[in-house]
Amino acid sequence: MFNNREIVTAVDLGSSKICVLVGEALPDGKVKVIGQGCVPSEGSIVKGEIYNMDKAFELLGSALEEADRSSDRELGNSRLVIVPVTGCGIESMQGVGTATIRSEQRVVTEKERAEAVENAKDQHVSAGREIINISESCFAIDGRPVCNPLLQSGRRLDAYVHLVHGVTTRLENFRTIVRESGFEDSMIYPVFAPLATDYGILSEEERGSGALLVDIGAGTTEYDVECNSGVRASGVLQVGFDHVCNDLAVGLDLNIGVCRKLVEDGSLSRAIREHRDCLEFPGSSVGTPRRIPLNSFETIIDLRLREIFEIIKQILNEKNALSQLEAGGILTGGGAMFERTGAMFREVFEMSCRIAQPLENGDPVALAENPRFSTVWGALRLAVAYNAMEPGGSGRGGFGSLLDMVDSLVSRTRKKLWNRRG
Repeated sequence: MFNNREIVTAVDLGSSKICVLVGEALPDGKVKVIGQGCVPSEGSIVKGEIYNMDKAFELLGSALEEADRSSDRELGNSRLVIVPVTGCGIESMQGVGTATIRSEQRVVTEKERAEAVENAKDQHVSAGREIINISESCFAIDGRPVCNPLLQSGRRLDAYVHLVHGVTTRLENFRTIVRESGFEDSMIYPVFAPLATDYGILSEEERGSGALLVDIGAGTTEYDVECNSGVRASGVLQVGFDHVCNDLAVGLDLNIGVCRKLVEDGSLSRAIREHRDCLEFPGSSVGTPRRIPLNSFETIIDLRLREIFEIIKQILNEKNALSQLEAGGILTGGGAMFERTGAMFREVFEMSCRIAQPLENGDPVALAENPRFSTVWGALRLAVAYNAMEPGGSGRGGFGSLLDMVDSLVSRTRKKLWNRRG
């Protein structure tokens, strides 16, 4: 009669696919994927935003039914649902809060740390916008940067936090479509997509030593920078790998469906690895194939990838966020699987990179085994972490409480590293 399993769900409304993962939170803090539903978006999601609400609702229903069936009807027992969001006019900024160190010995305690962080959260955004996520970035004592301020001496503690905010009405579309699919408001927790991806695929060591995460999807490219286990910058470009396919279609006078198939089924990557001279396509006259040099494909793709990476680099340079990234780059998303992506990243950023996919204990995750599922996997792991913070219930009142959730999770990671560093 009673279900004692801790069931959580992640819903990713992406430009190429709508994906649902159902997971069971295990006692050791890990998650077991027990169900998946995935359907093409069919144009209902464009550049990370809901374009056709009715169509997206219908497709989400299909993905939810598939996930429910494959999880042996456990979807209805979900305690909470994490929904990665992107687009929506999302922007980020660094807030700073100050606390006076009042103890007799002038030593920073947890009280001053909490006060400074709380003051940093008191940032105003313009009307019609709302803060989605808040996470700690770094600290300074009397202007001197420190990793762990606790027990250090000084007169003033500054806390820097990373705030993500977006257009309220556009964010509401994501909440509405999930709510209308049968979930209560108090169960639904949107989170900025790269922060979910970060939580799913970066290691604690990478967060500590500094890393740039870039997630190349079909309609958008998201990024975030971690350093000393704090988020220093994040953002989204409404340009993704589907724009590469469109460039190929226009530049080479090919049907865009043909270009998408070349990319998605891996045939273009195989041709590049095999160093073929050209690819053949049906010609305008019967029996006469059209031969297109392979380097024409490579030139067009490289131009678009370079543009994406150079825009991100310029933004991050302006924020002074590219120094001290010892772990290099982490690429994920469907675009990361393409042969030229890693090479172009290394050329533009002049740093090493790895292609990341969902892993658990070093092994590929069942039902989510390639980089296209990194965001929904990260969202599921985030759901498990929050469920552990709020056991036996569905949280503290829906959307707003995720602000505290992300902050708490990042703080928990920071404290683990602090302890290791002594």
